[in-house]
Amino acid sequence: RVHPGSDLIRMRGSRVAWNWLAALVCGVSLCCLSACRAARLPDLAPEEIIRRSVDVMVALPGFHFVVDRSGAPAYLNEEKTLIFRRAEGDFVSPDQAWAVVRIIAPGMVTEIKILGLGDRYWETNPLSGVWAELPGGMGFNPAVLFDPELGFQPMLESDLYDLTLVGLAELEESPGVELVHLSGKLHGERIFQMSDAMIGPENMEVQLWVHPETFELHRVRIVASSPGEAEPVIWQMDF
Repeated sequence: RVHPGSDLIRMRGSRVAWNWLAALVCGVSLCCLSACRAARLPDLAPEEIIRRSVDVMVALPGFHFVVDRSGAPAYLNEEKTLIFRRAEGDFVSPDQAWAVVRIIAPGMVTEIKILGLGDRYWETNPLSGVWAELPGGMGFNPAVLFDPELGFQPMLESDLYDLTLVGLAELEESPGVELVHLSGKLHGERIFQMSDAMIGPENMEVQLWVHPETFELHRVRIVASSPGEAEPVIWQMDF
């Protein structure tokens, strides 16, 4: 025996199914449209892409960063006993930063913590962990490196040259996110001063990856020759 309300139940069930299918098709279509939008290169000169990226970075209240060194060694001291390997931390505009820095010393690999407040700079002793303030201009100070008026951001705007648009590319760490890939050269004097003489002062090859819509800078890779070394120093900065 068929229940009097069974037809109504079937009708409601069919309506729910069709509504669900329509929503699914709409969602897939929106995803496809979004993907197509993200895949478009901005109709801008490379210099304008960098200018907009710098504007976005300067306007941020702060950002996370990773600085990675590979290839030839980069020394943190004149005695060439401490080698910079990697730093990860946060910058707070306009002039504050902290980071954990991995260093290679004779017979060990260790980490130190650093804190930069403008020109003032503290770091922990690699053996005891005790904090100590160092004289200005000593050590890797990300507060100076990323200073929005004198550091990394104006360096990108003023010191890059021979910029070319390579195309769209994905980073291995962010599959599915297509970024604008640019290449060019970098004058090394400014970054030499900012990095406590670790990077530069010669001109270097540089590559950059920028989001095509938001103009957020995702990665910068700098390749610098190293006197007396068979291979270059490769600096990679991720944001």
